[in-house]
Amino acid sequence: MKSIEQRIRYSGIGIVLLTLFAALSSMLIVNNFMEDAALVSDMQKEREFLLSEVDPESTFTWRTATIHAFWVPAGQQAEADIPDFFSLMPFPYNGEMNVDGLNYVVNNIEVPGGRLYLAKDNSLHENNEKLFKQAIAAMCLVMVILAIILVQLTIRQLIAPLTLLTREIEKMEPAAAMARLSEQDVDKELQVVAKSFNRFLDEIESYVKREKTLLGMASHELRTPISIISGAMDGIESRGNTSLTDIKAMRRIRRAVDEMDASVEAILKLTKYGDQTMTPVPVRDIVMEVLEDAGEAHNARERVRLMGTAEPVVTADPVLLKMLVRNLLNNALQHTTGSVNIRIEKEWIEVNDEGTGLPQDSRAFLNTGIKRGGLSASGLGLFIATLICERLRWRLLDLDNPMVEGTKLRLMFMS
Repeated sequence: MKSIEQRIRYSGIGIVLLTLFAALSSMLIVNNFMEDAALVSDMQKEREFLLSEVDPESTFTWRTATIHAFWVPAGQQAEADIPDFFSLMPFPYNGEMNVDGLNYVVNNIEVPGGRLYLAKDNSLHENNEKLFKQAIAAMCLVMVILAIILVQLTIRQLIAPLTLLTREIEKMEPAAAMARLSEQDVDKELQVVAKSFNRFLDEIESYVKREKTLLGMASHELRTPISIISGAMDGIESRGNTSLTDIKAMRRIRRAVDEMDASVEAILKLTKYGDQTMTPVPVRDIVMEVLEDAGEAHNARERVRLMGTAEPVVTADPVLLKMLVRNLLNNALQHTTGSVNIRIEKEWIEVNDEGTGLPQDSRAFLNTGIKRGGLSASGLGLFIATLICERLRWRLLDLDNPMVEGTKLRLMFMS
C-alpha cells in the first residue's frame, strides 16, 4: 500500500522528468533546425564564392582542408575528367555522404553554364554536436539529482504536519477519556480534520458514558428485585413445609436468581473503569471455586470434568477472572445436556461441551473481536465473557470443528 509521501515523491519526480523531457526535446528540435539552417547558409555562401571564382569556359578544381569542389562548363561535360572524389557520386545529389570515413555535406547540382560539384567536411560540426549532446546529458543528470533532492526536501515540508497528526492518532489508546488532537499551529486543512476527529471523540465518549450510566443504573435497579426474590425464597425455605414438587421449582428459581445476580455483578464491575485490582491469581484455584459454587446447578458435579495438570498463575482481577470462568461454564452447561470438559494449560483454558455448537454470527464475533460487531445468538453470558476478556486484554477463541459436535472455547491469557 502506497503512502501519501510516496505518492507525492513519485508525482514530483514524474513532473520534473516530464518537464525535463519536454524542454530537452524542444531544445534538440530547435538546435537541429538552427544547425540545418546554418549548414544550408554555409553551403550557399561556398557555392556563390566558387561560382564567382571559376572560368565559365574551362574546368575548375578547388580543394582545401574542408572543401572539395569541381566546376565543369556545359559544353565540356562529356570529355571532362571528373576527380576521383566525385566520380562515384550520383548527380544531381544533395545530402550527406560518407567518404573515406569522413562525413561530407554534398551539393552536386546544375547551375547556369555548367555543373558544380561541392562537398564540405562536416566532422567538426558533428564533433561539436556530440559535445553539445554530452553537455546536455550531464546537465540533465545534474538536474535530475537536484530535482530528487528538492522533491525530498519539499515532501518533508509538506508531509511533516500530516505525519505529526498521524502519530498523535496512533498514540491514542481506548479509554474512558481520550486525549484530543491539537488544533493549534496546524495547517487549515489539517485543522478541519483535527476538529472533526475531536468532535467525533466527544460524541463517542458521550455515547459510551450514557451507555455505561444506563447499564449501571439498570444493574442497580435489578439488584433490588433480585434481593427481594432471594429473601422471599429464604423465608419460604425456612418454614420447612414446602412440598417436593415446590422444592424442585424453588431450586430452579434459586439457580436463575443466582445466575442473574452474577450477571448483574459482572455488568456493574465492567461499567467501572479502573475499579479493578490486578494481582497474581492461581487459575486452577479460581476454577475450583467456580465448580464448588456451581454445586448441583445443571448437575455440574456429575457433568463437568477437569483435565490438565498445569498450574498457571496470571496477573488479573480475581473477581473478573472468576466471573469470566463462571460465565464460560454456565454457557456450556446451559447449551448441552452432555458432559463439559475444562482443560487447564500453561497459557490457556479450554471449555468444551457436547452441544450443537455456536451460531455462525457468534463464531465470526469471537474470531474477529468485540470491536468488529455485535453478538446476537449466544446469550448474555458469552457476551459478558468477551467484555471481560477485552478488559483483561485476553483473547477468547472459537475452536469449533464442523466435523465434531459441540463447542470448544479457548481462553488465551495473552492478548
